[in-house]
Amino acid sequence: MHRLVLTGFLSAMLAALSAENGLASPLSSRLLPLVPPGAEIVSGFENHPTLYTHGRLLLSTHNNRLDLDDWQALTGVDTRRVFDEVIEVASAGPDGQLTQHLLLVAGRFDRERIFSAAELNGAGDVEYQGERILVITPFARERGDMIDTRWLVILDNRTGVLGTPGLVQQALRRYAGHALPDPVLQERMTDLRPDVTSWNVLFASPRSENNINFKLPHSAWASLQEGADVLLVAAHFGPHIRVDFVVHAQSQPDPGFFHRKAAFFTAAFGRNAESPATSDSPELLESRLQNFSLEAERVQGSIEMSHEQFVQWCQQLTLIAAETRLALPRGN
Repeated sequence: MHRLVLTGFLSAMLAALSAENGLASPLSSRLLPLVPPGAEIVSGFENHPTLYTHGRLLLSTHNNRLDLDDWQALTGVDTRRVFDEVIEVASAGPDGQLTQHLLLVAGRFDRERIFSAAELNGAGDVEYQGERILVITPFARERGDMIDTRWLVILDNRTGVLGTPGLVQQALRRYAGHALPDPVLQERMTDLRPDVTSWNVLFASPRSENNINFKLPHSAWASLQEGADVLLVAAHFGPHIRVDFVVHAQSQPDPGFFHRKAAFFTAAFGRNAESPATSDSPELLESRLQNFSLEAERVQGSIEMSHEQFVQWCQQLTLIAAETRLALPRGN
């Protein structure tokens, strides 16, 4: 059975050669034009060779994490592969569940070597939009976890695409048509600070049941996302970790709505993150947050922590996940 809920904060270092380019704004991503419009979750991170800026994820679905794991396994035969950037997409299917998933990877890859190895292991092939596609069935180690047959394509040895066929087809049509980034996604991403190396944009959608599957009664993430039209969470990884958030409300939120959202982040250290400190006064809350701004329809802020504090936050959320049956992939 798919665990189609969001994971909590985690680290995921890519087991590959790292990128050589410097930090870039998420809006400058060359993968962004391939993201199909209308997705409920779009997450990305850059991969860099330095101690503090290697690739890390913040929020992801279980299917997205399996796609990333499987991409690394499929490309493992290419000893010179380079991962520069990753974008993950989750979208609701006809049943309203987040069953559609897509992985986009920018870097340098040896397509022929990767495809030859996959075919030796039983992958089939088809053609779409003039591109050769490998058909990937679930690996034996993940049967019962991943049930989807996925398509794999590598474009010009620079861009990898892996996911459910419908989303891969949309990405390939956008690639062939030289599409520009989805303007709705692009507009929301202007809220991201340009130095973040990991970012997430979550859209509430009438297509998706249970408001993106957050309605688990004791989930910290349920209280964070509930009632939000758009939620952005991003991070800058350096000697310290800065976590940014932006919450756009749905129509006419109650008076304490934004206070509860901001309090989630200040409650992460040394408290029970399952029960955020909503008793904090607005003045105390603002003093604990950087870049704090409260408007009629949105709140934003940042919190800085040491790497030790970040690990504690991960552990706290892992405990919550265990209690609420959230599926957290492994961290490092």
